[in-house]
Amino acid sequence: MKMRTVQVYLEDSYIKELDAEVIAVGEGVFLDRTIFYATSGGQPCDVGSMVGKGTYTVKEVMKEEDIVHKTEPLPSVGERVRLRIDWERRYKLMRQHTAIHVVSSIAMREFGAMITGNQIYEEYSRIDFNFKDWNNDISRSLESRVNTELGKNQEVTVSTMKREEILKMEGALKVDLRLLPSTEVLRVVKIGDVDIQPDGGTHVKNTSEIGEIEIFKIENKGKNNKRVYFRAHK
Repeated sequence: MKMRTVQVYLEDSYIKELDAEVIAVGEGVFLDRTIFYATSGGQPCDVGSMVGKGTYTVKEVMKEEDIVHKTEPLPSVGERVRLRIDWERRYKLMRQHTAIHVVSSIAMREFGAMITGNQIYEEYSRIDFNFKDWNNDISRSLESRVNTELGKNQEVTVSTMKREEILKMEGALKVDLRLLPSTEVLRVVKIGDVDIQPDGGTHVKNTSEIGEIEIFKIENKGKNNKRVYFRAHK
């Protein structure tokens, strides 16, 4: 039987604690609902704890047929547990993730740089661009443009849209189409008038929470591929 865990963080990324029930235990723990983000799309999973009859450390969360929580030790089937995420870590990742959207959108729209990959870390992020003639002037211009948009305190909203509708919007598709869920309705994240795209990650509510970004490193990863590292700081 295919289980279906309700991913509560998709509706509200700011919930730090939540009660849930253990519905199965195998190589990991399966819950009826969760606030733990599972690794995907370049965003690392959440860590934290479940507290029930004992305290269970959540060390890893993966998305397979369902959301799998790797804990030490394991709780029992039917046990009610209080989920607690490492909020300080989650919030750093949220800020970085929203910043990645703004950087990617401006790089694509204003500089013609196509995104080929990204990875989020707690203290910094990296984006891979297909852009042959990257130079320091472009880095400075991109950094300045991004910080101008972040400083406008733009609201970040989450909604759903029909697949065909969002894919018709110019600039909304920034990843390989095959990486998107095959569902007819997609979760969409919109950042003011800067960016809109299908996305399953966690984000801040307003760009004012990010502060400013600083591009601190550029690497060549092939003839036309550049890897851009930046950090977000207040």
